[in-house]
Amino acid sequence: MGSVAGTDNYPASGYVGAAIVGSSITLSLKDFTTAAEDDMLEAFLTINGNLAKRHIALGPLPQTSGAFDLSVPEGTDISLFNTLVIRPLGSETTVATASVP
Repeated sequence: MGSVAGTDNYPASGYVGAAIVGSSITLSLKDFTTAAEDDMLEAFLTINGNLAKRHIALGPLPQTSGAFDLSVPEGTDISLFNTLVIRPLGSETTVATASVP
């Protein structure tokens, strides 16, 4: 499992794991917490956390704490992406990142 790390302005913690079953890929967040609880958050799969390069939008987070899953679009080669980036919906500010195992 990879560890979630917050930014200077948004402390965050938790763990992320990847489950691959056939052609279905799910990222599971566990014990996730963030100081950005009041914001609607969205997630992206990135290469080294760089959103300017190729990235995959995973959509809004279903909640801002606890355990939940994010579906990766079918056909995604997850081996190309190593960092999950979480930010407020429509914002350029990063709230948290996590290494994708």
